[in-house]
Amino acid sequence: MKISELIKREPFERIFRETMALFLNDLTGVTHKVSWRDKKYLQSLSDSKQYWYCNPLINSIFVKRVKPDVFNSINGEYQHNPLRPWRSILQKIYLLLSQSKITSVFMSKNTVIFSPAIEDSENKLIIGGNTKIRIIDIASKKVYVILKKGFARKYLEREVYVRDNFPYLPIPKIDEYSDHGLWYREERIVGLSPNRMAKSKGEGVLCKVVENIFKMLNETKKETTVFEYTKTLQKKINNDLGSISYIDKKVKHKMKNIVSTLVETLEEHLNVPINIAYCHGDFHQGNILSDEENYWILDWEYSGYKQIGYDLFILLLESRIENGFSDRFYKLMNNKFDRNQMELINNWPGINWKDETLKKIYLTIFLLEDIYFHIDENNNNIFYKDVNIFADYCLELDKIISNQTWTIYG
Repeated sequence: MKISELIKREPFERIFRETMALFLNDLTGVTHKVSWRDKKYLQSLSDSKQYWYCNPLINSIFVKRVKPDVFNSINGEYQHNPLRPWRSILQKIYLLLSQSKITSVFMSKNTVIFSPAIEDSENKLIIGGNTKIRIIDIASKKVYVILKKGFARKYLEREVYVRDNFPYLPIPKIDEYSDHGLWYREERIVGLSPNRMAKSKGEGVLCKVVENIFKMLNETKKETTVFEYTKTLQKKINNDLGSISYIDKKVKHKMKNIVSTLVETLEEHLNVPINIAYCHGDFHQGNILSDEENYWILDWEYSGYKQIGYDLFILLLESRIENGFSDRFYKLMNNKFDRNQMELINNWPGINWKDETLKKIYLTIFLLEDIYFHIDENNNNIFYKDVNIFADYCLELDKIISNQTWTIYG
């Protein structure tokens, strides 16, 4: 999530200041002060402080003399768009201007002041994230990953858990972990996501990555029943939804009704056995990087035990994009995918896609899991109140549930 979106969702300026001060104090043993200002205040500040500049649209905070290579860590995300070549051209022009030594400060929106100064700042880039802030250091080829102030430690703990328990997975290696569990340092990697490569190359990378996911799924696979799994899931949804104070009551009521409808759909199939396994939890192509020789799976902060097909459905449905979710959902239910995607579905461990009843059971459970993901992601009362949160998502879910073909037969 870019800084431009984070600023709308949360008091990002305050979170950033407090997070970075705590991190720098812990790392150096020296008390640091961090300020966040609009650029118009720049001239009234003391020249003895170190100035960094924030461009929220490219998710970057940097010093004026920053080395151009620091931006390689983000440019792959914005620079290449093979599906919309015209957009790639516009993005490249904007990136050139926003990273140029001449125009970068002019195009930035905010000034961040550190006191005392961060050493070797010209080799560093700070980027925002959903639960973490990263400091990329091209000189040491390392990245500091810092938990944002006010966010649960589980997000970092899961990252460490996966590395400790599945050492064969291609994930950036951690070489330092703070005593307080609030940050760690990992190796720096640079690459492109499969969906930003040429089609054949992207499919090749995705195929290799999936082999690693398969190994993890087969290693952790457990059998349970629809009843046991959905009972636990519904309890989590209701408890966490109730604890979020900033969500409109009408939206909460709507979400609970949707959950109840989905659970009722499964009533005749409560004793059906299903497989659960340890999953990535956010397995979309943006969390895969490759430099054509190596590949990595990133951001395991939402990992955990889920139905075994969870990562498959995230990947195919692009469920982190709300717009058009219901259309993509029915496309999946009706097997309207290309040969490679159908091969992936048919080879996925622990699911029987050819059984229509089981298919609809998997997808119904996935909707419950996806609802819980959205609730869990937003279960932070430092976020700004937003009466529209979940509104669009509920509309997409309504389209699915109201479809006449949704009843599970068998």
